[in-house]
Amino acid sequence: MSVLRILHLYPAELGINGDAGNVLALTERARWRGLDVDVVTHAVGGELPHSADIVHIGSGPLSAQRAVHEDVLEIAPRLREWRDAGVPILAIAGGWQLLGTELETGEGAVLGGAAVFPTRAALGRKRHVGEIVVRLADGTTVAGFENHSAHTVLDGAEPLGRIVSGTGNDGSLEGVVVGASIGTHLHGPLLPMNPVLADRLLATALRAELPPVPQTERVDRYATNARRAIADRLGVSL
Repeated sequence: MSVLRILHLYPAELGINGDAGNVLALTERARWRGLDVDVVTHAVGGELPHSADIVHIGSGPLSAQRAVHEDVLEIAPRLREWRDAGVPILAIAGGWQLLGTELETGEGAVLGGAAVFPTRAALGRKRHVGEIVVRLADGTTVAGFENHSAHTVLDGAEPLGRIVSGTGNDGSLEGVVVGASIGTHLHGPLLPMNPVLADRLLATALRAELPPVPQTERVDRYATNARRAIADRLGVSL
C-alpha cells in the first residue's frame, strides 16, 4: 500500500466531543511509522472515493443526523461492501446510530439506517453523560466519555465490550463489533485515549503488525495516565 486513505464522513455535521481527533490519531500514528496518509472527507451530495482503507463517522445531535440521513442511505451499499471486504469502519454514537438498521427518535419517528451494523437505537428522555470504562473480550480496558440518550439493541452482533462503569448500550454492554468494524458511544475522543484500538484499525487496514516507535510510546504513556485518571475518578480498576 503506497498511501493509506482514511475516509471521514460528514465532518461538518458529525464531529462533537472531539470525534475528529480519531482521524488525527490514525493519521499521526501511521505517519510516525513512515506511511503516507490521504484523508478524504465526504459531504452530503458528494461522491465517494473509489476505495478507502479506513472509514470514520463521528457523532452529532438529531438535527445533524437528519441533515445527513438521506445521503447516508445513498452511500449505504458502498459502506456495506467495504465492511464485507474487511475495511475497518469506526462509527461514534450518532454516526453509529445512522449506520445501524434503525433509529427511533424521542417522538416515535423511525429513521431507517444504513444496515452496516445489525443494531437498533431508540432515543429516550434521559441523557447518559459522563465518563465510562469498558472491558473488551480480550481483557483490554478502554475508557472515554459518553453523551447520549440511546438504548441500543444488538441483533445478534457481538458487543465491543462489557461495562465496568457507565451506561453504554443498556447498562451492561457497550458498542458493537462486526468483522473489523466498530460502533461505540465512547467520545473523548476514543482513539487518542485508547491507542490500542487505533493500532488495531491500522493493522487491519495495512494487513501488517505495527511495532511501537518512540512517538507512539510517548503518547501512549499520556493515554495510559488519562485512562487511569478516569478509572480512579469512577472508583474502578483498569
